Amino acid sequence: MGNMSPAASPLKRTTVLLLLAVFALLWFGNLDYRKLVRPDEGRYAELPRQMAVTGDWLTPRLNGIKYFEKPPLQYWATAAAYRMFGEHEWTVRLWPALTGFVAVILTGIATAALFGATAGLYAAAVLASSLGYMLVAHIATLDMGFTLFMTLALAGFALGLAPGRADAVRARWIYAAWAGMALAVLSKGLAGVVLPLFVLGLYVVLHWDWKLVARVRPVTGGLLFLAIAAPWFVLVSIANPEFPSFFFIHEHFARFLTKVHRRAAPWWFFVPILLLGILPWVVAMAGAIRDGLRRSAEATFHAPRFLVLWAVAIFLFFSASSSKLPSYILPIFPALAILIGWHLTRVGDTGLRGTLALYGAVGVILAAIAPVAERFAPNGEDLALFAAYVPWLRAAGVIMVLGAIGAWQM
Repeated sequence: MGNMSPAASPLKRTTVLLLLAVFALLWFGNLDYRKLVRPDEGRYAELPRQMAVTGDWLTPRLNGIKYFEKPPLQYWATAAAYRMFGEHEWTVRLWPALTGFVAVILTGIATAALFGATAGLYAAAVLASSLGYMLVAHIATLDMGFTLFMTLALAGFALGLAPGRADAVRARWIYAAWAGMALAVLSKGLAGVVLPLFVLGLYVVLHWDWKLVARVRPVTGGLLFLAIAAPWFVLVSIANPEFPSFFFIHEHFARFLTKVHRRAAPWWFFVPILLLGILPWVVAMAGAIRDGLRRSAEATFHAPRFLVLWAVAIFLFFSASSSKLPSYILPIFPALAILIGWHLTRVGDTGLRGTLALYGAVGVILAAIAPVAERFAPNGEDLALFAAYVPWLRAAGVIMVLGAIGAWQM
């Protein structure tokens, strides 16, 4: 590897555009490769299908029965895709893939604004190549859309509070954060506003900097939030009086505080999921979190520590919940990618060698287990699906090994 430094020149614009085009081709090119997997993909295919067929875009229904577990933003997007492109596996997965793609770009832009263009390129590459993030972006669940808008909210606050930008630019980022929270609420519920404000509140208390409260424009920002998020909740509640109790009490407080949804798991449930999901960047993640926690002599907004709080607070929040699914911690991945991108501009070649070694090791393991992939099929119906992935898994493992060796020699 050549000498890398914080002052390393970012790639030329034409090179970046070419990489972006290749990335888009790889990212979207396999959306129709496999059939829908039960139960989530079937559910999130049928809900918007009934919207598109019936024309009722207000009340979600599954098999004709009212379905109030989640808000409708992804249903709307997928129903629109059905009407424009038809009903296919790829249109079911288009919204998660598209929002995942946009979140990678947003992460790169936010990192570049905070820490420089080189860090921005690194952060986008880290997020796009993280195993857990890449997998969830190609599965029809609500978590990727939620993650995009959570990223807009928290990155918007960071960019609106960090120094170095004109007041008008910082104001636009703050309002983008409030809009992001509103869209996150329409994607998955109250966590879309509770978690960003929780992170921001923790930062204010830990730094005892109450001036930040006024700087996030709570009055005008709150009005923008309500203008975007509130209309659907009001209209659906008028049309369906049973909605508020079920959605706000059963689907939020009961889900978090009780085991009514039968998704209980131990407090450490997300630890192995994070370590596997962030592969191959585990080594860099540890260094990035350590650097982000270090005190700074600067009296201004400390972006690295805000990013650490973003990741840690959300991780602990879902760890405390009585209902856990692996994809719940996906919103922390952009924060970790930004931290890692910033960290990589500071550590030079030596800091990358641990990541390359781990990357190559994962490739060896992937190539070795590919022939027995069918054993991981959860039921007999998925055997053909897992068998079809064997050559792709083997090829991916070999490419990872060769890539690690090549990067080590550069």
